[in-house]
Amino acid sequence: MITKEQALENAIEYIKKRNRNYVYIVTKEKIIYEEKKYINYGKYEEQERNIYVINYDIEGYTEPIPHFIAVDAETGEVLFTATPHGYVEDWED
Repeated sequence: MITKEQALENAIEYIKKRNRNYVYIVTKEKIIYEEKKYINYGKYEEQERNIYVINYDIEGYTEPIPHFIAVDAETGEVLFTATPHGYVEDWED
């Protein structure tokens, strides 16, 4: 199992690799761990995984827009980025 620090590093690296801009990203103390979370998108769709959820916000018109990166707690792999408008990977790929 990876640590919260490793999950945060993986998320920041993922954001940079995908050339995303953000105005805020959580600190390790605010990262959420979810055990046996049902995954409904991506490579592990319809499976249960232990994940870390890392929040970052992008600039919005009137207020920041929250984005949530799910990182596999066992492997450190970024699973997806969820937003109020869907999954960011759908727009990027």
